[in-house]
Amino acid sequence: MQVFRRIVRVLKTPVTLLLLLAFVGYGAAWGYEHAKAPVPGRPPVPCVMTDVGDTLTPAMVQVRVLNGGTKPMAKTAAGNLRAFDFKVIKYGNTDERLENTIIVGTNADDPQVTLLTYFFKDAEVRGDGRVEGVVDVLLGTNSVRIPEPKVTTVEVDGPVCLPPDTKLPTPTPTPSSSESTKPAKKKE
Repeated sequence: MQVFRRIVRVLKTPVTLLLLLAFVGYGAAWGYEHAKAPVPGRPPVPCVMTDVGDTLTPAMVQVRVLNGGTKPMAKTAAGNLRAFDFKVIKYGNTDERLENTIIVGTNADDPQVTLLTYFFKDAEVRGDGRVEGVVDVLLGTNSVRIPEPKVTTVEVDGPVCLPPDTKLPTPTPTPSSSESTKPAKKKE
């Protein structure tokens, strides 16, 4: 019995240390896995059906320009779209590897998507059911921008689903016919 107690006493400390080390190792592995997991983002804010009149202009469209090819083109393309008054909210890279331009919106028939197709040669369109009303332009290695598009607006029938923070351009007031026909008063 004395030998058994002596063996237990000798082994008790190393076994306890090994169990504690296993516990700490498991905790470290669990923590590392959870630390590298993607952070859940806020859900997208749904777009708002907005009356834009008869015409959708670039100033009403919010765009993300993402490079998916081997040539860095997103920053240049974003600048070119801004020159036409598009609201570029982000430019950067996408994980998707592409050869040509793909324009992604709520659906393929979205007027915002249609408007952007006038600015890129042979662009493919996709709809992914997104709710926020922002359009993605995914640039591939062979993407070609049209520097002077012939059409820069789209006619619409009814409201368009735009992001809630979209600021519509204010129309410039035109003088009414009664104001324009009145003779100017002379100062005495």
